[in-house]
Amino acid sequence: MIEISNISSGYEGKRVLRNFSVTFEKSAFCAVMGPNGSGKSTLLRSIAGLQLLEEGDIRIDGLSLSQYKPLELARKIAFVPQREDVVFDFSVFEVVMMGRNPYQNRWEFSTPEDEKLVERVLEMTNLKHLKDRMLGQLSGGELRRAMIARAIAQQTPIIMLDEPLANLDVVHQFEIMDILAELNQRQQVTIIIVLHDFPYALQYAQEVLLMKEGEIQHFGPTSEVLTPENVQNCFGLGSRYEYSSDGIVRKRG
Repeated sequence: MIEISNISSGYEGKRVLRNFSVTFEKSAFCAVMGPNGSGKSTLLRSIAGLQLLEEGDIRIDGLSLSQYKPLELARKIAFVPQREDVVFDFSVFEVVMMGRNPYQNRWEFSTPEDEKLVERVLEMTNLKHLKDRMLGQLSGGELRRAMIARAIAQQTPIIMLDEPLANLDVVHQFEIMDILAELNQRQQVTIIIVLHDFPYALQYAQEVLLMKEGEIQHFGPTSEVLTPENVQNCFGLGSRYEYSSDGIVRKRG
């Protein structure tokens, strides 16, 4: 369970989240949606302990973030950021193996069990044929899948992903969403995912957190949140566009 109580957070002197409170139950599959600049990334970074809080508290399974040591938190939450800069040129296999770091001592090498797990994750994410490819040789979509595979290999009860479908073609988008749905359903992994695509949210997410200007507009079951009225108001579609119940935004006329 993730309990967020009255948090305020931001950057460069700008407050993005204001008195923000929400609870994600264990095994939730929640899509976080809203216009650009609404605080979606700041929310995920705050939960992951990467964003300092100005006020409030975040508790994971009853413990405040401040009570977790870094390795303990890394065994609780895997986070795939919106963008990841490649500083060192590792192979895909090596990057996915980094997901096992929270379970290894400082001088400990990967075990045969770690290697078997990484091989399974590479196959699951359709990356096995690229496992020896260096990151600098990957397309944007391939790099994205490698980072998602690393998070899966981390084997945490919570996985958070910030726009994971960016740069992926439609086939790989469905593959990633299917993998996350299976982890959620079979292993009860809590999934919190920032999405911009309404059809994917309608098809996969059990609930939606709709945000605007750092505040919650609506939170609840997907079908109850993603109504034409709610989407029109939150995204300011105006009279030129309309949102239909199938998740498609169309220009009127």
